[in-house]
Amino acid sequence: MAERVRIGTRGSALARWQADHVRDLLLRAWPDLSVEVVVFTTRGDRELAKPLPEIGGKGLFTQELEDALRAGEIDLAVHSLKDLPTEMPEDLTLAAVPPREDPHDVLVSRHGLSLDALPPHPTIGTSSNRRAAQIRLARADARIEPLRGNVDTRVRKALAPDGPYDGVVLARAGLVRLGLIEHITQVLPLDVMLPAPGQGALGVQCRAGDDRVLRLLAPLDDPRTRAAVLAERAFLAGLGGGCALPVAALGQVRDGRVHLQGLYVKDGHPFRAAGEADLDGAEALGRRLAEEVLLQVARVTRPIGGGGKGGRTSSDTRNVPPATVLITRARDQADALARRVREIGMVPVIYPTIRIAPPEDVAALDAALARLVEGAYDWLVLTSVNGVRFVWERLQALGAGGIPEDVRVAVIGPATAQALRNHGIRPALVPDEFVAEGLASALGDVRGQRFLLARADRARPTLREMLTAQGARVDEVVAYRTIIAPPDDPPPEVDIVTFTSPSTVEGFVAALRGRALPSRVRVVCIGPITAQAARRAGLPVHAIAREYTIEGLVQEIEHLNSIG
Repeated sequence: MAERVRIGTRGSALARWQADHVRDLLLRAWPDLSVEVVVFTTRGDRELAKPLPEIGGKGLFTQELEDALRAGEIDLAVHSLKDLPTEMPEDLTLAAVPPREDPHDVLVSRHGLSLDALPPHPTIGTSSNRRAAQIRLARADARIEPLRGNVDTRVRKALAPDGPYDGVVLARAGLVRLGLIEHITQVLPLDVMLPAPGQGALGVQCRAGDDRVLRLLAPLDDPRTRAAVLAERAFLAGLGGGCALPVAALGQVRDGRVHLQGLYVKDGHPFRAAGEADLDGAEALGRRLAEEVLLQVARVTRPIGGGGKGGRTSSDTRNVPPATVLITRARDQADALARRVREIGMVPVIYPTIRIAPPEDVAALDAALARLVEGAYDWLVLTSVNGVRFVWERLQALGAGGIPEDVRVAVIGPATAQALRNHGIRPALVPDEFVAEGLASALGDVRGQRFLLARADRARPTLREMLTAQGARVDEVVAYRTIIAPPDDPPPEVDIVTFTSPSTVEGFVAALRGRALPSRVRVVCIGPITAQAARRAGLPVHAIAREYTIEGLVQEIEHLNSIG
């Protein structure tokens, strides 16, 4: 019997073209494959009356497809990569990025004129804040009118002799793919209209750990395109962006290196950054350029009235810029905190002092998980998002499919609980106090019960000791390592330093290399254990989160900044 895969797609003509294109690429690589295309309607397709930024939310064109992947209704989903949120769910993965179509934007005009030659006060149709911001930079007299609909619908509205639009801006890739290229009036130069991150590229998504589908998709992936779009998406993620933020970026690979240019338009002012890196440093390049742009913004704007969420800003360069906040978390976990720092009107500076890695030898972890699958434990305890991630990865590698239904899972903290729910598993216990002591207390009478604790190599022994003292049988296994890895450069000048674990404190102190922390710098810790580590290291502690979460940490940052 021929091997079979099901491709999920939206129902528009462009989306169907893209799904058929991926089908053809698969059949070229695997001629005996049986391929079925399954069509879905997404929220973005249903709500056509409103501009996209007004609808808001993530995954307007992707959520239904991702849900179908999780449910096993399809094996892979094909997206326009610019529609795919930058935060990929842990249970899904971007399996392939085929070679990219031309990423330029184009103007379609019933007048047959270029953007700069259109009549005074032209009406330009677009529902993209990115395009609108750049149009205003090029034509300050332009009037922007919302325009939604499929590509062919927008082209028809643009060309209508009595229509309201003097011009409409679209992605060239869509017109090429639908055979509408003859309607292009002008290919907009990059110095006029930089494209959206991922524009012109396709993203093929599948379930993480689905080795069969990953193997089938491997020949479709183009490393040059992947590097370019990963850099662009990292730039967007670094600015906290979705479809509502006026952010543009273009990565291009030349001579084995990815060259990235990025743009953020704020209050009508363009902030630009450019750089280059090796292909394997594409995402780091995007994040670095995002940080450069945020620092540019900080120099010319400041929050008014305390800089809280929703506060106004001033472009008076004589004003004091917003507070800068150093984030010492591991690089791949820093974005959530950075996004919240931006939302409260401050500037995040990502400076990871640790990194997270799998165990050097996974044999002990695999053996413990094999016992878990065989029914050797009543409880699995996961104390962090990293624990969920690495345990799940090893279970998939062992072919177990997941955590057995008869095993109760206890977790520490809402983020860990959500990471577990992302895999379709509801935790049996989340204590009110997000520390080992809180979990041990919430478990109650554990005499004779069997526990598997999957933890970090640097975790405190407290939980094991407390459970053992209460009569439980406890096996402890290292699920991941926390490696002290301070940057080569010393910490930059900031107003606030945040610590989310004793390890981040240790890495930061190592980065200081004997230098003293300036007295004006304030230190905020996620909880008392981390604060204790900071004090032992000789650092002052100015605030401790009341709730030991990222949100609790952000509340203390905001309060500390408000009192000066």
